[in-house]
Amino acid sequence: MKNSINLRFGVIAGMITVAALSRFLFLTPSLANFSPVGAMALFGGAYFVNKRWSYAIPMLALWLSNLVLNNVVYKEYYPTFSFGVEPGVFVSFAVMVTVGIFLLKKVTAQNVLFANLLGTLAFFLVSNFFVWTEGKLYTQDMNGLASCYANAIPYVKNTLMSNLLFSTLMFGAFEAAKRQVRALAY
Repeated sequence: MKNSINLRFGVIAGMITVAALSRFLFLTPSLANFSPVGAMALFGGAYFVNKRWSYAIPMLALWLSNLVLNNVVYKEYYPTFSFGVEPGVFVSFAVMVTVGIFLLKKVTAQNVLFANLLGTLAFFLVSNFFVWTEGKLYTQDMNGLASCYANAIPYVKNTLMSNLLFSTLMFGAFEAAKRQVRALAY
Protein backbone atom coordinates (compact mmCIF):
# COMPACT_ATOMS: atom_id res chain seq x y z
CA MET A 1 0.00 0.00 0.00
CA LYS A 2 2.83 2.43 0.85
CA ASN A 3 4.38 1.93 -2.62
CA SER A 4 0.99 2.72 -4.15
CA ILE A 5 0.78 5.94 -2.15
CA ASN A 6 4.32 6.94 -3.17
CA LEU A 7 3.66 6.12 -6.83
CA ARG A 8 0.38 8.06 -6.88
CA PHE A 9 1.96 11.06 -5.11
CA GLY A 10 4.93 10.98 -7.49
CA VAL A 11 2.80 10.80 -10.62
CA ILE A 12 0.51 13.63 -9.49
CA ALA A 13 3.45 15.83 -8.43
CA GLY A 14 5.28 14.97 -11.65
CA MET A 15 2.33 15.94 -13.81
CA ILE A 16 2.03 19.27 -12.01
CA THR A 17 5.76 19.84 -12.51
CA VAL A 18 5.50 19.12 -16.24
CA ALA A 19 2.54 21.50 -16.47
CA ALA A 20 4.53 24.22 -14.67
CA LEU A 21 7.44 23.71 -17.07
CA SER A 22 5.06 24.08 -20.01
CA ARG A 23 4.51 27.70 -18.92
CA PHE A 24 7.73 28.45 -20.81
CA LEU A 25 6.16 27.36 -24.10
CA PHE A 26 3.47 30.06 -24.25
CA LEU A 27 5.35 33.34 -23.99
CA THR A 28 3.87 35.41 -26.80
CA PRO A 29 1.71 38.50 -26.12
CA SER A 30 -1.21 36.99 -28.04
CA LEU A 31 -1.23 34.17 -25.48
CA ALA A 32 -1.29 36.39 -22.39
CA ASN A 33 -2.88 34.44 -19.53
CA PHE A 34 -2.67 31.21 -21.55
CA SER A 35 -1.14 29.04 -18.88
CA PRO A 36 -1.57 25.66 -17.16
CA VAL A 37 -1.73 27.17 -13.67
CA GLY A 38 -5.51 26.90 -13.29
CA ALA A 39 -5.47 23.26 -14.36
CA MET A 40 -2.57 22.59 -11.96
CA ALA A 41 -4.62 24.02 -9.09
CA LEU A 42 -7.74 22.02 -9.92
CA PHE A 43 -5.74 18.85 -10.54
CA GLY A 44 -3.89 19.09 -7.23
CA GLY A 45 -7.14 19.79 -5.41
CA ALA A 46 -8.83 16.80 -7.00
CA TYR A 47 -6.18 14.11 -6.66
CA PHE A 48 -3.90 14.62 -3.67
CA VAL A 49 -5.29 12.55 -0.82
CA ASN A 50 -3.59 14.72 1.79
CA LYS A 51 -5.12 18.10 1.07
CA ARG A 52 -2.10 19.98 2.43
CA TRP A 53 -0.24 18.69 -0.65
CA SER A 54 -3.13 19.94 -2.82
CA TYR A 55 -2.01 23.44 -1.95
CA ALA A 56 1.72 22.94 -1.37
CA ILE A 57 2.79 21.17 -4.58
CA PRO A 58 0.89 23.35 -7.12
CA MET A 59 1.90 26.53 -5.26
CA LEU A 60 5.52 25.44 -5.14
CA ALA A 61 5.41 24.74 -8.89
CA LEU A 62 3.79 28.13 -9.53
CA TRP A 63 6.30 29.94 -7.33
CA LEU A 64 9.39 28.27 -8.84
CA SER A 65 8.21 28.88 -12.39
CA ASN A 66 7.41 32.51 -11.46
CA LEU A 67 10.95 32.93 -10.13
CA VAL A 68 12.42 31.95 -13.48
CA LEU A 69 9.85 33.76 -15.61
CA ASN A 70 10.05 37.02 -13.64
CA ASN A 71 13.84 37.11 -13.31
CA VAL A 72 14.85 35.73 -16.70
CA VAL A 73 12.07 35.99 -19.27
CA TYR A 74 10.30 39.13 -18.01
CA LYS A 75 13.24 40.79 -16.25
CA GLU A 76 12.58 44.11 -18.00
CA TYR A 77 9.40 44.40 -15.90
CA TYR A 78 11.22 43.75 -12.62
CA PRO A 79 13.94 46.33 -11.91
CA THR A 80 15.14 44.30 -8.91
CA PHE A 81 15.07 40.61 -8.08
CA SER A 82 11.51 39.23 -8.09
CA PHE A 83 10.64 36.71 -5.42
CA GLY A 84 7.86 35.43 -7.70
CA VAL A 85 5.07 36.06 -5.22
CA GLU A 86 2.11 38.14 -6.30
CA PRO A 87 -0.45 37.96 -3.47
CA GLY A 88 -3.51 38.30 -5.70
CA VAL A 89 -2.35 35.48 -7.97
CA PHE A 90 -1.53 33.17 -5.07
CA VAL A 91 -4.80 33.84 -3.25
CA SER A 92 -6.67 33.25 -6.53
CA PHE A 93 -4.67 30.09 -7.05
CA ALA A 94 -5.56 28.85 -3.54
CA VAL A 95 -9.22 29.51 -4.31
CA MET A 96 -8.88 27.36 -7.45
CA VAL A 97 -7.30 24.53 -5.43
CA THR A 98 -10.25 24.78 -3.04
CA VAL A 99 -12.65 24.57 -6.00
CA GLY A 100 -10.83 21.40 -7.07
CA ILE A 101 -11.07 19.90 -3.59
CA PHE A 102 -14.80 20.49 -3.24
CA LEU A 103 -16.11 20.13 -6.80
CA LEU A 104 -13.87 17.32 -8.00
CA LYS A 105 -14.38 14.72 -5.30
CA LYS A 106 -15.74 12.70 -8.20
CA VAL A 107 -13.90 13.42 -11.43
CA THR A 108 -16.29 13.49 -14.37
CA ALA A 109 -16.19 15.54 -17.55
CA GLN A 110 -19.13 17.60 -16.31
CA ASN A 111 -17.52 18.25 -12.92
CA VAL A 112 -14.20 19.22 -14.51
CA LEU A 113 -15.98 21.60 -16.89
CA PHE A 114 -17.95 23.21 -14.05
CA ALA A 115 -14.82 23.47 -11.85
CA ASN A 116 -12.99 25.17 -14.72
CA LEU A 117 -15.78 27.68 -15.24
CA LEU A 118 -16.06 28.45 -11.54
CA GLY A 119 -12.29 28.47 -11.05
CA THR A 120 -11.76 30.84 -13.98
CA LEU A 121 -14.43 33.18 -12.66
CA ALA A 122 -12.95 33.07 -9.14
CA PHE A 123 -9.45 33.72 -10.49
CA PHE A 124 -10.74 36.69 -12.52
CA LEU A 125 -12.64 38.21 -9.61
CA VAL A 126 -10.00 37.70 -6.91
CA SER A 127 -6.84 38.51 -8.87
CA ASN A 128 -8.29 41.67 -10.39
CA PHE A 129 -9.67 42.79 -7.04
CA PHE A 130 -6.08 42.62 -5.77
CA VAL A 131 -4.90 44.64 -8.77
CA TRP A 132 -7.48 47.30 -7.92
CA THR A 133 -6.59 47.37 -4.20
CA GLU A 134 -2.92 48.05 -5.03
CA GLY A 135 -4.04 51.52 -6.10
CA LYS A 136 -1.38 51.84 -8.79
CA LEU A 137 -3.50 51.54 -11.92
CA TYR A 138 -7.04 52.42 -10.89
CA THR A 139 -8.77 54.94 -8.67
CA GLN A 140 -9.88 53.57 -5.32
CA ASP A 141 -13.59 53.92 -5.93
CA MET A 142 -16.32 51.93 -7.66
CA ASN A 143 -15.44 53.45 -11.04
CA GLY A 144 -11.85 52.28 -10.62
CA LEU A 145 -13.00 48.80 -9.64
CA ALA A 146 -15.36 48.64 -12.62
CA SER A 147 -12.56 49.82 -14.94
CA CYS A 148 -10.20 47.22 -13.52
CA TYR A 149 -12.63 44.39 -14.21
CA ALA A 150 -13.60 45.78 -17.62
CA ASN A 151 -9.96 46.02 -18.71
CA ALA A 152 -9.30 42.44 -17.60
CA ILE A 153 -12.16 40.91 -19.60
CA PRO A 154 -10.06 40.32 -22.76
CA TYR A 155 -7.72 38.05 -20.78
CA VAL A 156 -10.50 35.78 -19.50
CA LYS A 157 -10.80 33.98 -22.84
CA ASN A 158 -7.17 32.78 -22.78
CA THR A 159 -7.46 31.88 -19.10
CA LEU A 160 -10.56 29.77 -19.69
CA MET A 161 -9.26 28.18 -22.89
CA SER A 162 -5.96 27.20 -21.27
CA ASN A 163 -7.71 25.92 -18.14
CA LEU A 164 -9.94 23.73 -20.29
CA LEU A 165 -7.10 22.51 -22.53
CA PHE A 166 -4.67 21.69 -19.74
CA SER A 167 -7.40 20.19 -17.55
CA THR A 168 -8.44 17.93 -20.40
CA LEU A 169 -4.83 16.81 -20.84
CA MET A 170 -4.03 16.39 -17.15
CA PHE A 171 -7.28 14.83 -15.95
CA GLY A 172 -7.60 12.70 -19.08
CA ALA A 173 -4.05 11.37 -18.79
CA PHE A 174 -4.38 10.60 -15.09
CA GLU A 175 -7.76 8.90 -15.47
CA ALA A 176 -6.36 6.79 -18.33
CA ALA A 177 -3.29 5.92 -16.26
CA LYS A 178 -5.51 4.90 -13.31
CA ARG A 179 -7.19 2.34 -15.55
CA GLN A 180 -3.81 0.89 -16.54
CA VAL A 181 -2.00 1.06 -13.19
CA ARG A 182 -4.13 -0.03 -10.25
CA ALA A 183 -1.77 1.57 -7.74
CA LEU A 184 -2.81 5.01 -9.00
CA ALA A 185 -6.51 4.38 -8.43
CA TYR A 186 -6.63 3.85 -4.66
